[in-house]
Amino acid sequence: MSMFQELWRRLIFFSGDVRALHAFPYVTWSVHHHQIDYDEVMDVLPLIQYGDVGVHRDWGYLSNVGIPGFMKHAWLHVQDGVTRAAIVEAISEGVVQRNAMYAMFSDYSMLLSPKDVSDEERKGACKKVQGIVGAHYDAAFKFNIEEELKFYAGKEQDDAVKQLDEGQQYIRKYDYSFSCTEAVSYAWWHKREDLRLYRQEVRGRSVILADHFINRGWDIKWMSKSVTTDIAKKYGLGEEGLSMMEEYRARDAS
Repeated sequence: MSMFQELWRRLIFFSGDVRALHAFPYVTWSVHHHQIDYDEVMDVLPLIQYGDVGVHRDWGYLSNVGIPGFMKHAWLHVQDGVTRAAIVEAISEGVVQRNAMYAMFSDYSMLLSPKDVSDEERKGACKKVQGIVGAHYDAAFKFNIEEELKFYAGKEQDDAVKQLDEGQQYIRKYDYSFSCTEAVSYAWWHKREDLRLYRQEVRGRSVILADHFINRGWDIKWMSKSVTTDIAKKYGLGEEGLSMMEEYRARDAS
């Protein structure tokens, strides 16, 4: 192959990697292949039950630096089924409901099932989180879940719609936006003690991180093959979570 042919070949491959962006710098040639295979996600979909919580970490995002811990994002599964699996999650665009594949097709992912909860309690968690779809994303990470529960209880929300002035005052008083882990915590707040959903001081803020869901109030239902104790320890997962991972891998191997 001549030098010209080799250069032409590389140019063709490079052009296939270039993509337009909607914001600065308006173009990228970065290529990232997720560590979780598409077929691996398809295999886990039948295991999902509404009320389960998913957590993941995507490689390479600058936001990973600002969020402590191994896992960086959390969501709630609100619908079962391979073809209809749906989640509610808080992303930069706000709180949305969409197909589970959006979140699970990642680099490192885990599925967590709440222990000792009834079917009605699972339905309650799903109903609560679906009630906040459309809310803004909480970039300030203000975990004021008790106030948000009051706002979405009904009466105050109706007042906010029917009485503009009073509603605006109420909205200014309470921050009714949600970060990803806040939305999931909000959904399961009625079982917060059993599920050990406790705010913890992290970098001067009282929050719940995605790693905090990996505790003995939950069972690990599934972990992607990419999730290992070595990588989790490297990125800061605590001893409790690491021991749960080791037990899961032991069960999976038997």
